[in-house]
Amino acid sequence: MRDVDVAALAEDAVEVVRGEFAENGISLQPEGNCMAMADSDAVKQILLNLLGNAAKYAASGGAVEVDVRRDEEGGVRVAVMDRGPGLSAEAMEHVFERFWRADGALNSEKGGLGLGLAISHALAEDMDGSLSVTAREGGGCVFTLSIPAA
Repeated sequence: MRDVDVAALAEDAVEVVRGEFAENGISLQPEGNCMAMADSDAVKQILLNLLGNAAKYAASGGAVEVDVRRDEEGGVRVAVMDRGPGLSAEAMEHVFERFWRADGALNSEKGGLGLGLAISHALAEDMDGSLSVTAREGGGCVFTLSIPAA
């Protein structure tokens, strides 16, 4: 754990996956001082997992937005917002469980084993942070990583 610039990590993650969003685009909106006490590798892995999921599941649903800012409690918050098909309330209860997939199939054409969000959730908690999901007004999901500020 050390002081890390979360906006810079988000920019790096966005650049890694930008090509997967060529059709609909991805935008990054950092705001203010985004320094956090965190593991930079863990933050980047979480962001890559979230952006990878957005590329797989929401690519046909429009642009993806990444918002980085201080939260009301003084921590740093990264929100990955998509306009994909979204998740039901029941699915949101299970989305961070290991091997759980919204489509219920481990051999889906979308690929993956249902581990990315479970790993991301554990990494966030290991940094005294959290990872949550909510429905996005107008359709889609918002995955939010919150970590302590530096």
